[in-house]
Amino acid sequence: MIASLRWKEISVIVAVAWGSLVLSNCWGQTKKEKNVEILNTVWETMNSQYFDSTFGGLDWRKEYERYLPIVESCLTNDSLYYHLNKMLFALGVSHLGVASPEEVNEIADPQLLLDGCAGLDVRLLNGKAIITKVFPGSSAHEMNLKPGFEITAVNHKSIDDISGKRRSEPTPPFNDRNLTLMITSDIVRELYGTPGNTVDLECLDAKNDKHSITLQLRERHLKKALVVRNMPAIYASVESRVIDDRIGYIRFDVFHPAIADTVLQLIGRYRHLPGMILDIRGNPGGEFGTRKAIAEQFVGERTLFWKYISRRGVEEVYLTPAQLPYTGELVILVDEMSCSSSEEFSGGMKAIGRGIIIGNQTSGKVLTMKVVPLPEGALFVYPNRKTMTSRNEFLEGIGVVPDIAVELTREAILEGKDTQLERAIQYLVEKE
Repeated sequence: MIASLRWKEISVIVAVAWGSLVLSNCWGQTKKEKNVEILNTVWETMNSQYFDSTFGGLDWRKEYERYLPIVESCLTNDSLYYHLNKMLFALGVSHLGVASPEEVNEIADPQLLLDGCAGLDVRLLNGKAIITKVFPGSSAHEMNLKPGFEITAVNHKSIDDISGKRRSEPTPPFNDRNLTLMITSDIVRELYGTPGNTVDLECLDAKNDKHSITLQLRERHLKKALVVRNMPAIYASVESRVIDDRIGYIRFDVFHPAIADTVLQLIGRYRHLPGMILDIRGNPGGEFGTRKAIAEQFVGERTLFWKYISRRGVEEVYLTPAQLPYTGELVILVDEMSCSSSEEFSGGMKAIGRGIIIGNQTSGKVLTMKVVPLPEGALFVYPNRKTMTSRNEFLEGIGVVPDIAVELTREAILEGKDTQLERAIQYLVEKE
């Protein structure tokens, strides 16, 4: 899986250099010739469209000359894609890679894409896969699994083996937070799939007693919606409540146009409350207009929010204030699983002083990307712009550093405590 690919703003290029879309119709081409044309498409697109014309000091022409004989000798598409990604990953940036046709449906996170759900959410805490949430009415709930239980194996793969495989095949940006994100995603992917299929778990309960459990993947009762034409439809959900009659809490799992109106309505409903929490932990990103519209609910005047750096120069993005913006205290919850648009949003809000960030430092996958179709259903994704906050801070590779860092612990989860949410509530109460 090209695990560096994440939902952000995606635009599909219909006409690309070197005529990549017609390659599959060139029946007279040899495998070697097809491989070279695909390499040319990838290399030339990057050469003309990649946001950094200096390639971070990498000699891009030399990389082409280095990989040309390797690509010419590839006998399978798998080996071709492997070497193309090896060339691309040398740049060390996110939102970059070639996905095979089999991997295209894995570009989005499993919790957003797949139809069958076991009913669990997981975080990797100190190298251990800890259940952080059990969904009501799910197979996991009926089997009496609890938050705080440790998963030691899933579908006959040990967590150590899943972690080890990902550590041997890292994807950019190369930092510990992104590695944690990718290992967690690999584990979570095992908990989703086709409705009716089963998932075999080995886990430790609160007393560290071992259990072997089989869960059925059940069809999800949520609607799917498209974000971008020619890409998979994804799920999106929103959760909300009022805490202690004074704090509005809103959680959404993706910056998706389908949930934008709901989130905006909830912000309006909670406008009279002194405190608000936006929980985007685990949110892997989404669409530009959605994150911008949500941010505009919290400013009272036209405000510079982001700057995008590309070959064309610098593009400034301003927020236009909502008619009745929220003026109370705002906390944004993030973790390592918050990336892409979640980082643009939270990092941008922090930079303009309109939100306190609580949780864990994010992974640093903060570029905008475009998608180029390749022959036989493969996709090439590349970053065309680099995001900079209004304070001229780059987040790519670094992520958003919380104002208040709070770790989750297995011990607290077993006690039914969400330490990050509790700290957010404490902060808002103290500000009254």
